[in-house]
Amino acid sequence: MRRKIYFILEALEISRSERTMITVLMMLLLLTTGYSSKKNPTTNYDSEEYRKLERVFEERSRAIIYEHESILDRYSPTSPSKEDPHDTFEIFGDTESNTSVVASEPQGTVVSDTININKASAVELQKLPGIGPAYANRIIEWREENGPFTSSEQLLEIKGIGEKKLGQILPYIKLKE
Repeated sequence: MRRKIYFILEALEISRSERTMITVLMMLLLLTTGYSSKKNPTTNYDSEEYRKLERVFEERSRAIIYEHESILDRYSPTSPSKEDPHDTFEIFGDTESNTSVVASEPQGTVVSDTININKASAVELQKLPGIGPAYANRIIEWREENGPFTSSEQLLEIKGIGEKKLGQILPYIKLKE
């Protein structure tokens, strides 16, 4: 076997010093491979620091989940909650106030009496079916710019109010007292 290797190297026309160098490099490669495979890997982190980072991650995850659930509750409430998610919320241990305005009456509460749209406040207008804070503000703005409504069809000039929405609120509105 040794002789075959020698003849292969002879056929390549490698000098004796080059053969010696190749042999030394191969042995060094085998030694370093063997040493690195048996060496135990070391950890580059402190376990206490890792626990702190894990706690921060869990707190942030809980805050994100809470925020996500509160957003979903606003759009599809399953049960009445004792806490109003609009009042305060906690992010990463800091309590911040939410400055959004929340109507005291639920949107679209059907009224038993008719509402005068020329004198109604935003909260009163929100009692009409399908009228929320945005529509109530648009009605008030139109009323301030153009004066009192003279016909119910003038509500069609307000952005977002079409024939269908007008038909929903028509039985509950009046123009004069």
